[in-house]
Amino acid sequence: MIQDYQDPLKIYQEKFKEIYAAIKNRDRGCLYAAIHYLDPENSEDICHYFGIDKNSTLNNDFKFCKSFLFSPIKDLSIFQISLLEGIAKMIEEAERQAVEFANFFAPVKDNTEILTGIIIVAFILTALYIAVKQSEQRRKLNKTRNIRETQVKGRDRYLDYAQPRLTGLSRKPSVLCLVVPSYQFSGLNPGLQIPSSRVKELISSASYFLCDASVQGIDQKVNLNFSGSSINFSSEEYAYIQLIIPEGEDMIRQETKYSLKKKLPDGDAKINKIARLINLDGLENFISA
Repeated sequence: MIQDYQDPLKIYQEKFKEIYAAIKNRDRGCLYAAIHYLDPENSEDICHYFGIDKNSTLNNDFKFCKSFLFSPIKDLSIFQISLLEGIAKMIEEAERQAVEFANFFAPVKDNTEILTGIIIVAFILTALYIAVKQSEQRRKLNKTRNIRETQVKGRDRYLDYAQPRLTGLSRKPSVLCLVVPSYQFSGLNPGLQIPSSRVKELISSASYFLCDASVQGIDQKVNLNFSGSSINFSSEEYAYIQLIIPEGEDMIRQETKYSLKKKLPDGDAKINKIARLINLDGLENFISA
């Protein structure tokens, strides 16, 4: 359902008048109160971040706000932080128009413009704080992700060099178990030989995997609840597949899907078992992809 359009300018004017009515009789803490009205949940953090005193006089509040209303944004020491370029431009444009907006939006024409300027700055600081925190969260997330990827790649390289290099000797087989959405199993049956390219597709789609040296070893580690009913190949529900990988012993030590595919030898793999899962219990020994 398409929601009714709401004019942002009208919303701003209404919110402005509400805040004005709430703080017009205060002689202290007007900027603090305006920010609290806009964002009660984060107002304490916002005021602490920008150094706003809840007991500040009206004149002191306006002195604080004047720098936002009349000074170029790039000259403010409070903005010596890493902002996205778009955010900085947005705030600079808002500041350029602030004085003109003050007269236009003031709900009471015979009142001083001090409260008008304070409310405008309350809007600016609340939006700016949210933008800064979102930017910091994105940077932290990207940093964590990059560290994790570096650690995984470094571990994989270490495992590559740490493994013994045998020449002229055939590798032992491995047993690869995957938990994959059922629709990925269309056309597959126990006993079927599938190429390594198809195995890689299954690995990429897997949410859980486990690789061991033998079926007996797998049976000791796996305690899944299998269903006797047929797999619904058009469903996204999870199902289980067990593959015999000739010369796949190097896959046993791997802990990521990337390294698993990298160690997958060329040639066909045999489907040893396919089964529908009743639930996802018993996956404690599997690696979550």
